[in-house]
Amino acid sequence: MAVETAVEAVGGLPPGVELSPPKRRLYEVALELFGEEGYHAVSIRDIANALGQQSSAIYFHVPSKQDLLYDLACIGHRSHHESLRDALMGAGAAPADQLRAVVAAHVMVHLDYPSMARLTNRELRALTPEHLQDVLAIRGQSEQIFMDVIDRGVKLGEFTSDDSFLDAKVIGAMGVRLPEWWTPESPRTREQIIDKYVAAALKLVS
Repeated sequence: MAVETAVEAVGGLPPGVELSPPKRRLYEVALELFGEEGYHAVSIRDIANALGQQSSAIYFHVPSKQDLLYDLACIGHRSHHESLRDALMGAGAAPADQLRAVVAAHVMVHLDYPSMARLTNRELRALTPEHLQDVLAIRGQSEQIFMDVIDRGVKLGEFTSDDSFLDAKVIGAMGVRLPEWWTPESPRTREQIIDKYVAAALKLVS
C-alpha cells in the first residue's frame, strides 16, 4: 500500500469542516487511503503508519475504523447537500436556472473532492445498517432538491418529466465516475464537463 503517496496527497476535506489540526490530519489521511485502497483493505495500523504514529493514537480521536468511515461519509454527504442547497438559493426563480445551478454544483463536488466522492460512492456498503441509514437520509435530502426543482418545472410547463424520482436518480448518477478519470491534465476542462452535464440534465427533463 502506497501510504507515502496518501500522506503527500492529503487535503481532500471540503470546506467548513471544523476539526482540531491532529484530527483533521487523521481524517485527511484516512480519506485518501479509503478512497484509493478501499475501506476493507486499510487497517488502523496502515493509517497510523501513514501518520507516523502508533495505532493507539488513532483511538484518541475515534472509537473505531467504522466510526471513522461513518464520520467521513457524513461529512461528504452533508457538504454535497449544502452545495446543492446553496446553489439552489442563488439560482433565481426559473426552474431551468435552478436545475443548471444544482447540476453544476453536483458535478463540481465530484471534480473538486475526488477522494471524498470515491469514498461516498464506493464505501457505503462497508457501513453498519444503522450508520448507512443515517447517511442515506442525507443523500435523500439531496435527491429531494433535484425532485423538487423538476416537479416545479413540470408544474410551470418548463419541463416534461413524467418521473422526477427516476430523473433525480439519473442526474445523481452523473458525475459519479468523474473522480475515476478526470484530472486537471485531462482532455476536457472542468467548464466543458459542467456545461455538458448541465445540458444533458436539461435534455433529460425537457
